[in-house]
Amino acid sequence: MRAALYTNAVFQREDVVETVIGSFQPTSGRARHPHVVTCEFIERMESVTDEPGVLVAGTLHSSGAEPYLEDISVVVSFALDCVFTTDVDLARRLTSGERGIATRATPKSLVCKFFDRELTRTAADIQFLVEFSEHLIGLSRKTFLGVMRALRTYVTAMHRIADDLELAYTLLVASVEALAQDFDGHEGDWESVDQRKRDAVDTALQGADETVAQRVRDALVSVEHIALARRFREFAINHTPPEYFRRRAEAAVRPLAKADMREALALAYQLRSRYVHQLTTLPSVISSPSGYAEIALAGREIYLTVQGLSRLMRSVIIDFVMRQPCIAREPYDYFYERVGVVCMPLDPRYWIARADGNLQAAGRDKLEGFLQQLASSLLDKANATRSDMRPVLTAAAEIVPALERHLRRPYLTLHVLFNLSVAPDLQAPTPRDIDALLKSELNEPCVEMLLANLFAGSQVTWKIEEHQAALDSYIARRSKKNGLRLPRLFEAALYLELAERHRTAGALEACLEAIACAVENHPGLAKLLELERTFQASVAIAWRRVLLPPAELG
Repeated sequence: MRAALYTNAVFQREDVVETVIGSFQPTSGRARHPHVVTCEFIERMESVTDEPGVLVAGTLHSSGAEPYLEDISVVVSFALDCVFTTDVDLARRLTSGERGIATRATPKSLVCKFFDRELTRTAADIQFLVEFSEHLIGLSRKTFLGVMRALRTYVTAMHRIADDLELAYTLLVASVEALAQDFDGHEGDWESVDQRKRDAVDTALQGADETVAQRVRDALVSVEHIALARRFREFAINHTPPEYFRRRAEAAVRPLAKADMREALALAYQLRSRYVHQLTTLPSVISSPSGYAEIALAGREIYLTVQGLSRLMRSVIIDFVMRQPCIAREPYDYFYERVGVVCMPLDPRYWIARADGNLQAAGRDKLEGFLQQLASSLLDKANATRSDMRPVLTAAAEIVPALERHLRRPYLTLHVLFNLSVAPDLQAPTPRDIDALLKSELNEPCVEMLLANLFAGSQVTWKIEEHQAALDSYIARRSKKNGLRLPRLFEAALYLELAERHRTAGALEACLEAIACAVENHPGLAKLLELERTFQASVAIAWRRVLLPPAELG
């Protein structure tokens, strides 16, 4: 594949630059701005075997040049420390020397050389590109993906200097922070927790049994975001070689001293956090041109300027990459990472009625799939179907009694709802042990029992407070690992059932609140809005009349 890329880099000769990621050749006519470089590379595709889940088997499909070019331009831009992009307008804007929309200074005045109109790259620069790209490609896939995220973030940060200096500063920090969180090998301990939290917990645990106190601390460590700022600092320090303060600092203006590094990195992380949480602007000593000085004093504090931060973060990423081992081959399934490959959930009709495979943990998914079908059918949607669940329910009846409660309850609910939704001669048989479980477990306050009563056309007999609590618990847990998510139709129906109970009890304010919940959790539904607008205390609330088309009211 061959394409044009745009850059401010000027190569000493017009020879082809060969790298493992592709070859690059400057075009003739250097008067053109930005300069045009021809990139040529070969797309290598693994053959697609005939496997389950592969829609088009045995056929090779090119991803096109664009996704490769985006990554290639990021790598070259980072390695050569210049503008290198697929977008000619972006290259022209970044190197125009004009001030951005929201910045008080031009990008060229804040960062040395990167945004120059023309930037000569030496043979040593080209050699570094060759070596860096070769090492990058040799990384394990997990490390490669992490590094590419860091490179994209870094290059994006450099581009944002022209538009939003605070965002650019934040992204520069984030480019290394992400690497630190993924690859620093940090294991949390109590000392890594923020001191204010440690002091508060230690005070609360005074007098408690030491074994219990330690279990509390261990539990907090297991769920705490451990010392992200400290991990960022330590990662950056550990990946800053001595050479950074020697030969590499010769051309720098007021370079960062090693003794100031910890403080400057801590302040950089604080600025990142303040922007993320409060949109705080950068101190003027950072946002104003300073002759490319890499540090700036504000009071007694030492800040990294944009120039200083960008050079340091680039150095850290390079050091991390070059330290990693290279591998010749790694078995890896790239299929789902290819451009244009999208994972989508299958329509329930293709899987919920299958009785094969591991049924033990499939109950919740099958129940949710059946409820989707049921909702589509009740709403009279085109191509709506209801799967015959008898094979699944028959097979599940043999294992359900031995399952844990959270695994068997979906099957019990599915058994009830399926039999309520079909004619008697199409119902699944109910063995004695399943019948006993239905009577014991679906008779307590829970959303499953609310659904069963909803379709049976009967009201629950619990106290109204228990009814409300069961619905609140469902909303709170529906996104959890063992939660259940209903279609919006049934969520609104459950709220209307609660509203009817309040209306019958004369609690009109609570009734209107339940109707409001139905409206707000099924937004934009005309009939619900009409019910809320024209509510009359003397008229019963029937969810079918409000939510279903006229053809389904019977």
